Amino acid sequence: MAKAKPIANTDCPDDAAKVIQQVLKARLKKMCSLREHALDGDGPEGVHDMRVASRRLRSALSDFEPYLRKGSIPLTRLKEIARSLGAVRDEDVVLAALEDLSSKADKNIRAGIETIAEEHRRQRRQARILLEHAIWPAAIAEFRDDFRASLRKAIRIPDDEAASKRSANQVLTFSQVGKRVIGDRLQQLSEAGDSVYRPLQTKKLHELRILAKRLRYAVELFAACWGDEFKKFAAEIARLQTSLGELHDCDVWIVNLGARLKHDGNSQSVGGRERWRNNEAVVWLLHHFVGERTKHYCYALARWHKWETEGFLDRLRAVLNADLPTKASASAKPNRQHKKAQRAS
Repeated sequence: MAKAKPIANTDCPDDAAKVIQQVLKARLKKMCSLREHALDGDGPEGVHDMRVASRRLRSALSDFEPYLRKGSIPLTRLKEIARSLGAVRDEDVVLAALEDLSSKADKNIRAGIETIAEEHRRQRRQARILLEHAIWPAAIAEFRDDFRASLRKAIRIPDDEAASKRSANQVLTFSQVGKRVIGDRLQQLSEAGDSVYRPLQTKKLHELRILAKRLRYAVELFAACWGDEFKKFAAEIARLQTSLGELHDCDVWIVNLGARLKHDGNSQSVGGRERWRNNEAVVWLLHHFVGERTKHYCYALARWHKWETEGFLDRLRAVLNADLPTKASASAKPNRQHKKAQRAS
């Protein structure tokens, strides 16, 4: 699971409005810089990397939503780019899984798996055509320029927070924003945690995975404000996210394979022997993914139980609520001449 690199020139005691712009510009630059890499046909890594970068940008926008004017950022095009990347990435993942499983199957099963794989290769080719259109140079350049231009006027600090800070002759700092964002994400995950005890509620488990991912991204985003211990928290959250992600992938496979069996059972368009061979492969795959789902569910269940037993989320909350330095506003800082006089005295 890819880790986010620290964003240069971010200072946690700095004015939140300034650092939020720096963070979003850095996330935008990273995503756009991966355009050519994503269109490289030699492997799936490029699409994966650009998709992760788009997710981190969208996650940061979600984290900073209270500090952005509504409708100020061109989210529609960002979502279109993310969907196009996701469509290709999903097919890459399916094909990689089929290739791996085919190597473990007997001859008849491999033939059926190859039929399924060929369908997904066609779907991937179509998805890549749409991706090329979504991220062709002019489209990415226009999106980048519009995003940066809108960002200049997008930042706003809510009146209630700004007023409380001004009364103390302070500005709202980036670390204070981080405390609120992570606190909210932590509360959301805590409240949804009981979903892990309902193994058949696939939607709830999927939502729990998304909440874990959002918390992890937020912890990584603000890790510089709390130090190395926060990186350990992010790594632990990533383990739960991975288990739930693998579980969700199995759920998608199970639904799709079940639908394929139902369709093929009612279809007369495929010859009898070929339909039998394909269905044998589908049943073999369904058996595999049902077993894998159980394994990943048990991993997630065990990790959540460990968190509850050891108070993992409480420890994260305690570190989050530790005192952090604040930064005085510009009016409270001594000017350069005064500093020189102090050094000379």
